[in-house]
Amino acid sequence: TTEIYTLSLHDALPIYYLKLDFNIREKDVRINDTIKYSTVLDYFQDIAGMQSDLENIGFTEIVKKGYYWILLYVKFEVVGKLPKFGDHVDVITWPKAHGKIEYEREYEIRNKNGDLIIKGISNWCLIDAKTRMLKRAEIEYRGELYPYTNYNEKCKRKLNLKEHDVIDEYKYKILINDLDHNMHMNNARYLDIIYNMGIDTTKAYKKLEIAFLHEAKLNEEVIVKYYKEDNINNFIGYLGDEKSFEVSIEYED
Repeated sequence: TTEIYTLSLHDALPIYYLKLDFNIREKDVRINDTIKYSTVLDYFQDIAGMQSDLENIGFTEIVKKGYYWILLYVKFEVVGKLPKFGDHVDVITWPKAHGKIEYEREYEIRNKNGDLIIKGISNWCLIDAKTRMLKRAEIEYRGELYPYTNYNEKCKRKLNLKEHDVIDEYKYKILINDLDHNMHMNNARYLDIIYNMGIDTTKAYKKLEIAFLHEAKLNEEVIVKYYKEDNINNFIGYLGDEKSFEVSIEYED
């Protein structure tokens, strides 16, 4: 880690964002040695959790209050050359001003020359630890005052995909190794399922969006249906008749 916590000043108010060094290891790359897209989500989750911990509103403190953090939606766009095995990158995050129940957060991944490679945004909420229902709570991040943004528009919650002309289906049973400390499948593992379907495994992404609609738990079976629209691959995951997640991937021309 080269830089753990960065303090800047804006209008005499402390503005906080977090910047960390990540070394891309063998487990983090695809078969062509470029970073896996699930690794991008791993990095986003790791740094978001670390900044929340620094603000005393991370997993441990939130559980004490009877809540869990839940990810609703994440998007990222590839705007530079993807890093490869052995590279070091800087991952940066900062929270945006929160709404009534939603907490948006932005991310950047930059190479060591400072060039932007990937930019992204996510939408989080709090749920009641017992009922698993959305919960309104007043949680403040000091970093909400950070003045810079790559995304002026409001974050999505759903993609509202409607399957048609399904090309392929894939079944996956949730394993213990897939779970996180909320006892449901970790958000990045959904992209591992997509990758293991073997569709365009080395093709370069331009933009990826994923919406998390219903949590998947141990031993449940997810059915993923894949269809295509022009240069976009769409995936809908089902638990029984209920949508579990939606993924939309736009490829480079």
